[in-house]
Amino acid sequence: MNVPCNTLIWNMTRKCNFRCEYCYFPHDNTPVTETLDAARIKDFLDGTGETWKVGLTGGEPFIYPGIVDVCETLTQTHVIGIDTNLSVSSKVREFAQRIDPKRVHNLYVALHIEERERIKGVDAFIQNAQLLLDKGFEIIVNYVVHPTLEARFHEDVAFFAGHGIRITPRPFRGSFEGRRYPEAYGDRARAIFADHPEQGRKVAFNFEGLPCSAGRTLLRMEPDGTIFRCPGDKTVLGNVMDEVSLYEGCPPCTKKRCPCRGLDHVQLSDAQAALVEGVQFAVVAENDASLTAFERAMAVSPGHPCGENNLGVLAWRRGDAAAAVRRFERALKARPDNPLYAANLDGARADAPDFDPGICLDVNADADAPR
Repeated sequence: MNVPCNTLIWNMTRKCNFRCEYCYFPHDNTPVTETLDAARIKDFLDGTGETWKVGLTGGEPFIYPGIVDVCETLTQTHVIGIDTNLSVSSKVREFAQRIDPKRVHNLYVALHIEERERIKGVDAFIQNAQLLLDKGFEIIVNYVVHPTLEARFHEDVAFFAGHGIRITPRPFRGSFEGRRYPEAYGDRARAIFADHPEQGRKVAFNFEGLPCSAGRTLLRMEPDGTIFRCPGDKTVLGNVMDEVSLYEGCPPCTKKRCPCRGLDHVQLSDAQAALVEGVQFAVVAENDASLTAFERAMAVSPGHPCGENNLGVLAWRRGDAAAAVRRFERALKARPDNPLYAANLDGARADAPDFDPGICLDVNADADAPR
């Protein structure tokens, strides 16, 4: 399938019938009462003259009233993707019968194994996933590898593989025991993500100040129809039930953390693109590929503090503490006010056995342009 580059992320509801420990949404399984007219949404998208991918997310989209009708309407002229826990079996079966798999990019299915076990829903999950696969839908079953689940992850992968269901590890994003993930996986990431280096794309980079087409090719829609520039920038562009004014050109990004799909829309220099690639590999412990990317970035932009810091991280991982200290010193000299660089330098100098330096995600700051 040719996936449209124009993306509308529709946050259908903040309600969910699961209560996962690591989720930032509060558990709320009460009925969804705030709904939108899917035909109006389709008319708005049609009016742009472009084909859109509409990402249906939440919360849990399959608890949304008339969800299959919504999908049927949108897929008349556009493509959809769905983030779901696949728990509402009756709606999953209806979806599989009525919706054309060719109009569905994929179903991004969250396993949430502990919650599944709590509600005794593992067998139902397997049946729903097998039904969708048999009907020709692409499903990506993701497993959030929370630090508390690392020890059992491979066992769970083998169990579901025995039922014809391939598991994709998904990095935990957030803080646990005072450390920020996914960066804090460190070298442990290799055992988890060895077959899935693409999961490094889950990192939330700092693109502040860089030109980005969000607001024109990327939009976020709230449950009441309000349109934001993107998931990170809450600038209101209108309401889909009334009027929406899209941006022209590529105004600069205004946020320090890009939470979703920004890489498909932000404009990067050659050095910045290489830094992004290096971070993506570093997060999943593909250290050789990461080193190549960071060195390419430094060849284009010598002295870039983000590159210096991250080369220091790789030096530390391969046991070269002296090289790591030199890299961290250079990064801190370029950015004396950066707390990450200072912490990395202090940790490397102390040479603590459990020290794990942090990866820099600030790919936009040039060494000669203090901020």
